[in-house]
Amino acid sequence: MLDRTVTPIRASDIQALSDDAWNEFTATSPQGIDFVAEASLRRLMASRIRSAVTRGERDWGALREGALQGL
Repeated sequence: MLDRTVTPIRASDIQALSDDAWNEFTATSPQGIDFVAEASLRRLMASRIRSAVTRGERDWGALREGALQGL
């Protein structure tokens, strides 16, 4: 298993983190979110992850938590 705290973050990793955050969000959210809202939230999560990676964050747990903050 890779040590994701020191391994460079790739675009595929950002997608995986975003999907992970989305799955966590939907597990605790009410049913019935529409497609537009889903797309908007997914973009927000991915943007938060990309921003954190740009700032140097490499911890996957922290990246996922940041993507979900306030949602």
